[in-house]
Amino acid sequence: MTRLKLLLALGAVLVTSSPLFAQFVVDDETVARGRELFVHQWEPGDKLSPNGDGLGPLYNATSCAACHSQGGVGGSGSEDHNAQMLAIVPEPGQLNKRTIKSFLNRLKTMHPEFVDSEGRYYTGILLHRYSTTPEYAEVHEKVTTPLDETIASRTRIRRMLNRRGISEVSLLPLKLVIHDHDMQYALAERNPPQLFGTHLIATMISDAEIEAIARQQMQSNNGVSGRFTGRFGWRGQLEDLDLFVKGACAAEVGLQVQEMNQSKDPLKPDYQLKGTDLTAEQTNQLVAFVRSLPRPEQVMPEDPNERSYVNQGAVLFDAIGCAECHVRDVGQVEGVFSDFLLHDMGSEFEDPIPAKKVKATEVTAGMTMPTYYGSEPIRYTETFYTVEEQNHYKEYRTPPLWGVADSAPYLHDGRATTLRAAIEWHGGEALASTSNFARLSEREQVAILKFLETLKAPQVTEEATNPIAGNESSEPGDQKISGIPSGTIKAVAVRK
Repeated sequence: MTRLKLLLALGAVLVTSSPLFAQFVVDDETVARGRELFVHQWEPGDKLSPNGDGLGPLYNATSCAACHSQGGVGGSGSEDHNAQMLAIVPEPGQLNKRTIKSFLNRLKTMHPEFVDSEGRYYTGILLHRYSTTPEYAEVHEKVTTPLDETIASRTRIRRMLNRRGISEVSLLPLKLVIHDHDMQYALAERNPPQLFGTHLIATMISDAEIEAIARQQMQSNNGVSGRFTGRFGWRGQLEDLDLFVKGACAAEVGLQVQEMNQSKDPLKPDYQLKGTDLTAEQTNQLVAFVRSLPRPEQVMPEDPNERSYVNQGAVLFDAIGCAECHVRDVGQVEGVFSDFLLHDMGSEFEDPIPAKKVKATEVTAGMTMPTYYGSEPIRYTETFYTVEEQNHYKEYRTPPLWGVADSAPYLHDGRATTLRAAIEWHGGEALASTSNFARLSEREQVAILKFLETLKAPQVTEEATNPIAGNESSEPGDQKISGIPSGTIKAVAVRK
């Protein structure tokens, strides 16, 4: 019996035993076609999307596997495949009835995704690295260049430092970029997560089991206190796995599906695809492949002394408090090492886009990109949260550690290249555990690292090879984006 058939047999048993578990009944051929779509190198006007426009117009990669290949097809991605987010950094009291119209117009000029059809704005939007429009490369470069140092910019930065209680500019966590018409922007990044075992996370853990962990953490002596928003995404912004996959198609590759529109091209804001790039059948095949990805495994060393050392590391991992958030077993999923809760990770993790609860993740046709990435629409009458008023700017979902040995770099933006660095970066609610780790002897610290190095990607996964026959295109090198000075996206194109 194949691995897939075993998984399906297990799913059939679970479906009959409890309403919690979603049915997952597909054949090997459906999964195989989904894998072909996952590794396919998409092109503009692609033959596999006769009712759409194929790749783009905005995209971060030409295939799903380009960003999800570490440890095998479906793994995590390198830092150069991070998704970039462009966000406004609000000033207190910025908006009122007199200024809101001008404010919204300036946001729309910067990028049409900032303002929706109902006149609501988003604090952050996805800023794609590539475009099928040649002029986009220069524009993206200008928008993403670090902020020039001037008297005015130093004044603004000093104000930001004072509001955050920071004395040195080098400690300001925000990556400030352009300042346009009295509006300051910043960049945020998201590292591609691994997709192994996501079907188990979606179907074998109940909300009640996650919320029970949150209630237990309220009794923590280490200041750990998580809140539940969703199982998927660095901000826990989505609860529905199928929608998470469909959103990635539209957001990362520019493949419009029924439930999710592709992003608007800021240089062609009036362009709107009427059909879809993926049919319902293709979308279902792609989802089936992702759901078929096996769970990561713990691979213990054969040497008895090394095994003993790893076991000591596992005990120390629990003893210093890491297991409060990286819970080993949740629901019926063993060895996942996550609580799927949001936690305040400290001031060095401050992000320009706050994490909030996304209340609705049901499938609705034409869902927009900012919602997929967790940025919620705001009306000008609502309070603009500041750093002093809440910690949502520093909250992140605890990532599952299964497969962590094969998923570097680490943390939400890939800032940590090693497991040791990832531990040492932890702050906020994890500060007690980080301090405990620092007080361990070198041998004890290495024991924990050795333990984490046994949490491997699935051993049966394959390399990202063999794209669909007849399509051997690679990443369009002449459209690759870099990064440079200020100006809005439309204005830069007009000047050119």
